[in-house]
Amino acid sequence: MSLGLTIRDLRNHRNMSQNDLAEALAVSRQSVSKWETDSAVPELDKLVSMSELFDVTLDELIRGNPFDESGEKSQAAAEKETDRRASGGAPHRPAGMILLCFGALIALLLFLLGGGLGGPLFALPFLLCGIICLTIRTRAGLWCAWVSYFCVDLYLRYATGITWQIIFSTIGYQPEWNYVRLAVGWGQLLAVVILILCTLRSFRAVKVSQEQRIVPIVCGWVLLAGLSFLQGRLIQHLHSLPYEQVRDIWYYLIRCCGDYLRLTLLIVLLVLSLAFLRQRKKTV
Repeated sequence: MSLGLTIRDLRNHRNMSQNDLAEALAVSRQSVSKWETDSAVPELDKLVSMSELFDVTLDELIRGNPFDESGEKSQAAAEKETDRRASGGAPHRPAGMILLCFGALIALLLFLLGGGLGGPLFALPFLLCGIICLTIRTRAGLWCAWVSYFCVDLYLRYATGITWQIIFSTIGYQPEWNYVRLAVGWGQLLAVVILILCTLRSFRAVKVSQEQRIVPIVCGWVLLAGLSFLQGRLIQHLHSLPYEQVRDIWYYLIRCCGDYLRLTLLIVLLVLSLAFLRQRKKTV
């Protein structure tokens, strides 16, 4: 049996259309059609992804015969699926368990030493990264990096009030303001730029339809601008609140939630916009 027929049979066995398989592998439907007609050969990473998606070994996928005569999965494929389910379906399980245990230990020790909220806050990156490693199969490293960034940023806001926006005062920065704070702000900006670039590279295979996606993308950019304006207006309105403590709490919540929401929306829009431009370039 040829590779194309094997892919077609596995897809049909899963009750998947060519579009479903294309979306799962982040390729076009035309690519799937070429694979199934043996007009083209999938790349190695796509073969690995298909073996995981169809729960067959890579050898069975390439050589064919993923089913026995009754149409059921072969014994090797069944054993592979059993092992995958027994391990929880996540390839990073050992790292996840280590991170969870380490995070719980840090939180407990700091709590016993009187650290208050500092203990759970300091242990939060380890706990969240552990959960990611246990539950997410793809891009676990990228998500762990983003979670770590958000946790560090949250701690800096909570403990020191430093955000990357401090870089806008670089030109007029005074020595008595402590240049370490300015350096930390620039470090935060560098970290988020690197993470954005890594995210764009990781999702470079995303494809969007020009007819269906252009309107949502434009609306998304308009929404991003609107959120920035709304956040500024809400912060200005806080000055009219009578109680300083309540004002500080609302200021902190609006800044954190607003900044993180806008950053998330910015990344999504960049991924979709670049995918749209790549697709348009191919059709021109």
